[in-house]
Amino acid sequence: MNIETTLKPKLTKDEAEKNHRVGLNKLLRIRLANSVFAAVLTVTGLTCRYFFPEQVQFSELILATAALSVALPVFYEGAKGLFSRQPKFMTEQLVSLAILASMLQGDFITAALIPIIMVAGHLLEEKGIIGVGEAIAAMKKLHNTKARLVEGGHEKFVEAEDLKVGEIIACYPGETIAADGIVTEGESFVNQAPITGESVPVDVYGGINVFAGTINISGKIFIKVTKLPADTVFNKIAALLEEAESSKAPIVKIIEQYLDLYFPFVIMVAAITLFMSGDVERAVAVIVISCPCALVLASPTAMIAALVRASKYGIMIKNTAFLEVLSEVDTVIFDKTGTVTLGHLEVEKIEPEEGIEEDKVVEIAGICACGSIHPVSAAIVSYLHEKKIKIHVSKYQKEYHGQGVEASNESSKSYIGKLSWIREKIGFEAGTTLGDTDKITTWVSDGKRILGRILFSDRPRPEMKETISMIKAKGISEVILLTGDKKEIADIVGDFLNVDETVAECLPQDKLNYVNTKKCCGHKVMFVGDGVNDALALKAGDVGVAVARGGSDIAVQNSDITLSSENLESIVKMFELSDITKNIITQNILIGAGFSFILLALASMGMVSPVVGAVTHNLGPVFVVLNSARLLKKQ
Repeated sequence: MNIETTLKPKLTKDEAEKNHRVGLNKLLRIRLANSVFAAVLTVTGLTCRYFFPEQVQFSELILATAALSVALPVFYEGAKGLFSRQPKFMTEQLVSLAILASMLQGDFITAALIPIIMVAGHLLEEKGIIGVGEAIAAMKKLHNTKARLVEGGHEKFVEAEDLKVGEIIACYPGETIAADGIVTEGESFVNQAPITGESVPVDVYGGINVFAGTINISGKIFIKVTKLPADTVFNKIAALLEEAESSKAPIVKIIEQYLDLYFPFVIMVAAITLFMSGDVERAVAVIVISCPCALVLASPTAMIAALVRASKYGIMIKNTAFLEVLSEVDTVIFDKTGTVTLGHLEVEKIEPEEGIEEDKVVEIAGICACGSIHPVSAAIVSYLHEKKIKIHVSKYQKEYHGQGVEASNESSKSYIGKLSWIREKIGFEAGTTLGDTDKITTWVSDGKRILGRILFSDRPRPEMKETISMIKAKGISEVILLTGDKKEIADIVGDFLNVDETVAECLPQDKLNYVNTKKCCGHKVMFVGDGVNDALALKAGDVGVAVARGGSDIAVQNSDITLSSENLESIVKMFELSDITKNIITQNILIGAGFSFILLALASMGMVSPVVGAVTHNLGPVFVVLNSARLLKKQ
């Protein structure tokens, strides 16, 4: 699914507020008003019949008017069902038949009460169901509609939707951050739970990314806007929820294929009941009770509850079908860099040459690294800051792409980079006593000799080893690591994480081919990645999971599930949620079908009247909704 946002005409504030409201749909509001009107007429007609028995025709006219007024919207929806295979129209068609049958035998009281009771049931379903609309509306209320724009040293309030990339905004303690951006000044703790699901506030300072919809806790910060409002993580999450609301579980799609046979079956049972008993009321009761409301709600209620539960874990599921596919996955493939590792280099060890002090190696490395944007240089500078070592700045600096960095003053030159390049720059075969290593390495020279080398590593995420162990405990037969790194580096990470197989030096096409090969062998594959080079594999997997924070938008667009938190323990929760949701949908189907068939048998035997049947029939959807709501309580 592509979640690119198309720019829309700007809405007024009133229009925006209207769009955020969630309420009863228009037709249900009409039917509710009609039901109240019909109820009043029915009571009036019954009162007239009781007090003025001689005015039979007048009281019957009032009752007929009541029945007709409440029946018209039902007839309208039933007629629409003639041109649509959607199961929701089947209820209206069956109720329409029940109303007509009651009217034909002159029972206008039953003809009025049945649709009134059914509307009460629809109202219960509409308000009792855990609606994504309510969840999205609640989310949007979290989003700050105003932003403090900083211009010329002054702050002014503007609409958040009017912000442009590159502008600076201020955010005070207790305020909601209005846009995705980078902190340029100030320090604070930010509650990112609404977006990432992380319960612990995050420390933010200069250079750290922050997200719209998160809450500034402790200090004033200035933020440079990096994304248009329509492209923020917050709005993408809302879009994913809206799209997922309309999706269906595969098991429900299979059931819907056979619903075409359900309508003739009900008519046949009603006809047999009428033929055997000669009682029209029994046939009407059969038709009313057969309305498949509970069955229609079996999947949507569970799926929507699962989506709300997943969002609290920082898991955004674009299509609920993948909740069911997850239960069939037997192979999980991880990208390495930025997915199972932190995605940035860290200094692991300083190795000076014999007779050289470690401090000297660090000092020269710092002179060259300061000002360079290369990941190796960034790791060195970060190391110096962490160790509180003073950084000396060179007068001149030049970076040679793919080779190293040269720093110089009037009388000296220093180098960090590849050993062969340094030897070329200083003009002779500088010797070294250090042996070979499989680590990521940069060499350091003062322009006269080799001073030593610095070893780097991209550390695995702290939770990954346990996460992979828990994934295997869920019944996954293979966990595989794919990476573009050299085999020696990949094997170190793979061995540490205890994966079943490590495949190194992979290009994007290689990752795609590997996923397709696994699928051709009959495996159900889940691929987890975060970069542009993972997009093909994410799309090819039976389930593609993108790590959104710090990840590529292209990876997110080509995935089926997006993790807005970097903590990959949420993958384990995905499998747990999939199993629970599938079980609850099955339970809901059994509840819905079982409830209907029991009442159907009772109605055909004359033990349940049409009005009582309409009342008890609405208990099925209530049980389904309550059963689905259990998902919200799962931790």
